[in-house]
Amino acid sequence: MSIGNLRDSGNQSNNFPWQLKMLLGQQCACDQLTQINANTDDVEFLLSAILTTLQASTEYEAKFVVDTCNGDTVYLEVRVWNPDDSTWGPITYYLPGSSTPVVPPGAATPGCLVYTDPSGVLALILGAIEAGNLILTDIETNTGDTVTELQSLLALYTAGQSACASSLSVTLCTEQGTSLSNIETNTTGLATEVTLLSVDSNVAQLVTNTTSVLRTPSIASATGLGSTTAGVYSFSIANVGGADGLIYGVTIPAGMTVSFDGGALNNTLDSISFDATGTTFIITYIS
Repeated sequence: MSIGNLRDSGNQSNNFPWQLKMLLGQQCACDQLTQINANTDDVEFLLSAILTTLQASTEYEAKFVVDTCNGDTVYLEVRVWNPDDSTWGPITYYLPGSSTPVVPPGAATPGCLVYTDPSGVLALILGAIEAGNLILTDIETNTGDTVTELQSLLALYTAGQSACASSLSVTLCTEQGTSLSNIETNTTGLATEVTLLSVDSNVAQLVTNTTSVLRTPSIASATGLGSTTAGVYSFSIANVGGADGLIYGVTIPAGMTVSFDGGALNNTLDSISFDATGTTFIITYIS
């Protein structure tokens, strides 16, 4: 390509303007390529940063589910997208506010886990908070009088007569304060827990021993040597024969009656020996 045509008859056959534009265009392209080459390091860094960001990002899906077979417990269902094979990972469940995976009891039963709108979960939370507020309000109401009474009693105990209300007898108020003080300072003379337990046991035994019980009366006839039955509550021996007899070696004339009684509190008698040889004893006893 010639740079110019030196024919002097005007501009006929002269392509110099076109050639000049072409050369200027090539120079511009060269300048741009030189600038790109100089900025290659910056471009490479930017592309690497974009790639790192894309690789670090994790796409996931999270939904609220309610286990209707386990007291309507709310769980967060999460699954993570795997960009390597373009599939969703396994489903994992978490309790709200926890990072520990759990398995809902109703997961194995079809129909137990029901997806719910987040607004529904917020409504459940609001309902629980309102119910808790009602309980706290009730506790505050029911304990307010008790606290007031205890505070009044403490003021009476610590301040004595000066804490008495004008509507209450000053003498009675002072006596109550003095009584409370005496109770605290004289506890050393009170029975110990061991003593009280012993008293309780003895009282129970006393009730048992003094309780009315149906007894059985009996009668028997005896001749010759013998003895009464041990463990009876009382007995009598009447010599109804024509000769003397012996009880514990003591002569019992004919027609005499001897009685024995164990006394109060359910006491019983031991056996005694007798000799009704030649006569007849009639023995009555209560067992």
